[in-house]
Amino acid sequence: MHYLGLDYGESHVGVALAEGNLAEPLDTISRKSALQLIKQLVVKHQIEELVVGECPDQFLNDLAGLGLPVHTVDETLSSQDAIQMLLHTTKIRRKNLQHAAAATVILQNWLDFQDTSS
Repeated sequence: MHYLGLDYGESHVGVALAEGNLAEPLDTISRKSALQLIKQLVVKHQIEELVVGECPDQFLNDLAGLGLPVHTVDETLSSQDAIQMLLHTTKIRRKNLQHAAAATVILQNWLDFQDTSS
């Protein structure tokens, strides 16, 4: 299975990818062009399901319009976990990767939960 994890922020959306049970950061995209870029990523990576942290209902409705299952998850502490993951990087790189890392945490936590509930 191919999954796309999303961390919705004030101006950016972090994106993570999982092809199986391991999530990895993919990109941080502008919120203004997020839906169009997510559509492209869905096609490019043959995404079958979306996993998203807390976000506005309108964004969820837009994602649902893609015709894929959309799973919402509690993202409590995902940003703090992401910062911890990025401590070894430079401050500039850390800022650019923080949303993608948070999306990775969100997606990996969801994958891990699915694995233990099966």
